[in-house]
Amino acid sequence: MTPSTQNSSGDAEPKRGEGYGTGYGYGYGYSSQRIGDFARTWHTLLEKAWIIAVSLAVFLLIGLFYIHRTPATYSATATIEAEQDEPDILKMEMIRTKDIQAVDYLQTVAQTLTSRPVLERVAETNGFWTDRRFITVTNGVTDDALSRKHVVDKLERMVQVKLRRGTRLIDVTARHIVPELTEQIANSIVSEYISSRAEREDTSITMANQNLSREAERLRKKLEESENALQAYKEKHNASSLDDRQNTVVAKLNELSTRATEAKSIRIKTETEYGQVLKLGTNTAALLNVPAVAHDSTVAALELSLTKAEEDFATLRERYKDKHPKYIQAVTQIGKLREDLGSAVLGAVETLKASLESAQAAEEALNQAMLAQETAALELSKLSIEYGVLAREVETDRALYDAVLKGMKESALSQATQQTGIIRVVEPAWLPDHPVWPRKSAILAMCAMGGIFLGIFIVLALRAVDTSIKTVDEAETGLGISVVSVVPDMKQMSNGRSRLVVVDDARSEGAEAFRTLRTSLSTLGTGEEWRVCLFTSAMPSEGKTFCSLNYAASLALLGRKTLLIDADLRHSSLEGAMFGPTGVGAGLSDYLAGQKKFEEAVRPASIKHLFLMPGGSASSNPAELLAADGLKAVVQEALKRYDRVVVDSAPINAVSDTLLILKCAQSVCLVVRAASTSSRYVMRCIQLLHTAKAPISGIILNRMPTRRHAGYGAYYDYHYHGNYAQEGAHAKH
Repeated sequence: MTPSTQNSSGDAEPKRGEGYGTGYGYGYGYSSQRIGDFARTWHTLLEKAWIIAVSLAVFLLIGLFYIHRTPATYSATATIEAEQDEPDILKMEMIRTKDIQAVDYLQTVAQTLTSRPVLERVAETNGFWTDRRFITVTNGVTDDALSRKHVVDKLERMVQVKLRRGTRLIDVTARHIVPELTEQIANSIVSEYISSRAEREDTSITMANQNLSREAERLRKKLEESENALQAYKEKHNASSLDDRQNTVVAKLNELSTRATEAKSIRIKTETEYGQVLKLGTNTAALLNVPAVAHDSTVAALELSLTKAEEDFATLRERYKDKHPKYIQAVTQIGKLREDLGSAVLGAVETLKASLESAQAAEEALNQAMLAQETAALELSKLSIEYGVLAREVETDRALYDAVLKGMKESALSQATQQTGIIRVVEPAWLPDHPVWPRKSAILAMCAMGGIFLGIFIVLALRAVDTSIKTVDEAETGLGISVVSVVPDMKQMSNGRSRLVVVDDARSEGAEAFRTLRTSLSTLGTGEEWRVCLFTSAMPSEGKTFCSLNYAASLALLGRKTLLIDADLRHSSLEGAMFGPTGVGAGLSDYLAGQKKFEEAVRPASIKHLFLMPGGSASSNPAELLAADGLKAVVQEALKRYDRVVVDSAPINAVSDTLLILKCAQSVCLVVRAASTSSRYVMRCIQLLHTAKAPISGIILNRMPTRRHAGYGAYYDYHYHGNYAQEGAHAKH
């Protein structure tokens, strides 16, 4: 039955968190699911703290064993520096081939320090082949048969070279159980590396000198051949002054090109003016507008005289008449000037034609001269190409020969001065005064952290695979049914001494849980509607018999005449719990089989108002007895005689007996063992109950752990109730 739905009587069930208290472990006191999950995880860790403690102890023991078994290891470090510049007094650039500022060069130096040739020199120099301190292994047993390879391998394992980031410093660290050896090995590696480097450089210089000598002889011969070839070419083509001849030809060609360009411009201009003159024909007035005609000296002088004569004639016309001699003379003079001007204009046209022909001839002559000069330049260019090739070859051979000669001199001087000081010892290794391993505190701290983390991982893994119901929140959220009571785990349930806690220990936490259950069920409806209550469970050993017995006893203590029916005919246990091992008496199976009457199957308990109908005689077919009419007749008869009827039934997932009698119950309580029963089994049980339309009142979480750190608190603090009861008892006295 989900929250806020109606029960079989029509009354609305209380919502989660209403009327039952709030807080972690019950109801919805935490609004944040994340906080609830964190709290459950935290309390799970506290509950399983013994796993973490065991894991921590195991790891600490392993760490202590390791510390005890591991011999003390000492460490010594020598620091060297790769100089930024060689002390090259002679500036011998020819034989310098390494960029010592490059990272790859520094890495090469670091790797070479632990190369096998260097380590073999160290072993040879220090006599490690026979040094018993070196060949002594960790457990104190010596191995005299160590080969040279094994000695070098051991040296390689105990030496570490590290380049300091951002610097040219290299640390050479040696580790061994003998402190004197660490200092000896670190310093020896540095010294042997410097010595081997000097030897390698000396060998390299010698080989370079030999190679340079051979190369110098080859280049000398090649230079001689190229010079002879150049000289022969000069003699063959008379090319001793080839450059001067080529410069002269080029200068003359440039001059002719300039003059040809000017002649072409003059020709184009003259040709344009002559074209205009041809279009105008003999029109003197129009020809005078052509610049070449207008600028002619004769035409210009006649035009000026004509203009003056016309001005004078204009003056005479004002003084004389046309018959006057001066008038006639002026007219005659003007006519003569106009005839002369026409003749002069025609003469200027002929002059312009002659100028055009002269310009065309000059341009043609210059073009011919320029073409001849270009031919000469091409011939000289062909000669200069081959000449340049031979000359460059001579220059190249001479430069190479000079460079090789310089390198030979530098190589000889470098070998004499031994300029190999680019590796400098910054700090030699010192004798260590305390071991660097094992670090007891660090190892124990790491073991402690590892143990704690492993323990936490195991606890969380167990929690992940654990599907049992541990809190009221998990039950109500996951199953969708309200929890009506939480019964704490009690010693009486574990050792079997007493199962009637509401009577034997009325002020205990368990007794209060059943009184709470009684109150919770009483609020779900009127008394007539909730007189028959059935207790069941998903699996055996959930505690349904214990809960039904104590619930019935709590009703009897309240003055309700209560009948407790043991309907678990396959495993009847109520009779033994109430009366002890007194044998099997008449009970429910006898009544259903018609062998006993109702009164004969009921026995009064030691508690007033409480009566028990045991399971009765063993039956081979309990399901058939219950399938007839279930408990309908039994319940009807019981309701006539008793105020309340409590039925203890069989587990639903185990057998089908309970499903046959559900119709007789007005209220069904599902008992779930907290922190034990899987939620999958409980969900299966609830599905069967819903299918059978059972009036589920709620879930009883039984045997809930009551440890404060476990996080499984129920309605309230049971200890508070106990203290309150004791204070009340003292007050009465």
